[in-house]
Amino acid sequence: GCASLTEIVIPDGVTKIYSGAFYKCTSLTEITIPDSVTNIRVGAFCGCTSLKKIVIPDGITSIEGSVFYGCTSLTEITIPDSVTSIWSSAFRGCSSLTEITIPDRVTSIGDSAFYSCTSLTEITIPDSVTSIAGGAFDSCTGLTAIAIPKSVTSIGDSAFYRCTSLTEITIPDSVTSMGDYVFDGCTGLTKVTMPDSITSIGDYAFCDCTGLTKI
Repeated sequence: GCASLTEIVIPDGVTKIYSGAFYKCTSLTEITIPDSVTNIRVGAFCGCTSLKKIVIPDGITSIEGSVFYGCTSLTEITIPDSVTSIWSSAFRGCSSLTEITIPDRVTSIGDSAFYSCTSLTEITIPDSVTSIAGGAFDSCTGLTAIAIPKSVTSIGDSAFYRCTSLTEITIPDSVTSMGDYVFDGCTGLTKVTMPDSITSIGDYAFCDCTGLTKI
């Protein structure tokens, strides 16, 4: 809640940034995190609405829950190859984020991880990812293309809910189940290709997909 803080340099030697450390520092535009930091806890930068750019140091293994939740000015972020998981709501509401690269070691994308990242137009999910949790890309209204790799076995509830710019999607034959509301409200979706491996399709999976002509 240090609303007037605009810039901070964290010195070498610091190894951990605890939960909510910079919560709602609404004027913070720049921060330097040293390579000595190996852990950034839940909600550390939540609500830093002026933060535009951040480099996460090598050694961080997980982007924890709500770390950048509501960082509405964040346009650029570098995730190091050391990261293996992206937790729930990690980038939720980062409405200015236009591009993000998910490293090849990430195995899971948590609930609502990119919820309402409305400026994201394209994202590549690496082959290391095995699960896309519920609401992972919910309300990413600018998302026009996404490739689901063959490593993914399940797609959670509302994973692509209200992705209104998504026009076509192919689900790989590694996927066996899709949750409820997966493509609910994807009004721009015209074609879906699903494999024989699918054994269950959740409630309202294609509800309000008014442009869908082929499945």
